[in-house]
Amino acid sequence: MRRRIPSLGALMAFSAVAKHLSVTRAASELALTGSAVSRQIAQLETQLGVKLFHRIKKRITLTRAGTAYSTRVAQTIERIERDTLEIMGYEADGTVLDIAVLPTVGTQWLIPRLPDFYAQNPGVAVNVSARNTRFFFSETALDGALYFGEPDWPGTQADYLFDEVLLPVGSPTLIGKRAELRPSEVAELRLLHLVTRPDAWRRWFDAAELGGTNVIRGPRFDIQSTLISAANSGLGVALLPEFLISDQLTSGKLKVLSSLTLRSVGSYYFACPEEKADNPLLSAFRAWLLTQAGTSAPPALRTAGGQTGPNASRRSTVSRSEKQL
Repeated sequence: MRRRIPSLGALMAFSAVAKHLSVTRAASELALTGSAVSRQIAQLETQLGVKLFHRIKKRITLTRAGTAYSTRVAQTIERIERDTLEIMGYEADGTVLDIAVLPTVGTQWLIPRLPDFYAQNPGVAVNVSARNTRFFFSETALDGALYFGEPDWPGTQADYLFDEVLLPVGSPTLIGKRAELRPSEVAELRLLHLVTRPDAWRRWFDAAELGGTNVIRGPRFDIQSTLISAANSGLGVALLPEFLISDQLTSGKLKVLSSLTLRSVGSYYFACPEEKADNPLLSAFRAWLLTQAGTSAPPALRTAGGQTGPNASRRSTVSRSEKQL
């Protein structure tokens, strides 16, 4: 059965006209004549059986159907272009890895370490995509993902990397020349929150025996890099892992305000699809990642989160979706 898929040329012409609301400007963008673009639009409308544009004298506007279709078509063209560029970047022997990583962990931890992996694996390319949430590997070309949470990502094998120990940090102006603040003094500061760690401040103050503290107040940030920037700017005090702020601590832009730290509920893992787990290149990357993780494990600090998580003693765990052996 023949599929009802318009030609890519027609879709590109429609997308360009929808963007500019001008056949002339669309033709210039596509390096075509105006009449060629108009024919593409007319053929597309005939194929769809739907008018995509209102034409009033020399002015055109999108119909309701045209508005809805233009959004989808633009996204599809962008995805095709992105996938095409990705494939063009593949080496002849296919030595490319596509990895997803939490945005701040990628910029502050993974990418600065990648030169070492490249040195050990000449000719390999590692494409890095920022992802904040889990996804279905079956719907992407990704080979693995560095994430925070539990080793329960369905259909994957997960390698434990390290725990997360949070330090209460802020601008040096908040502490002055003192060595540290008392927890009761931290409670008087503006609390900065990470939306993915909603209970962090409550657990920290509970451990400090200040359970009645209003921990809801204060602004919230969706990724760690914006939280770091807020703390750097003196907006308040934040709970952040040392491995993401080592440069700021060394330079003095951030100061640890209290020696009481918090072990997060959850850890960092690297997950890969079960069917790709034995891929030689991916296996080499996983082994390298475990070595790097060993240098980033948090030290034994006075923490408010208890002992290291139950998975810390074993380097690899398998999700619940795998068959029991």
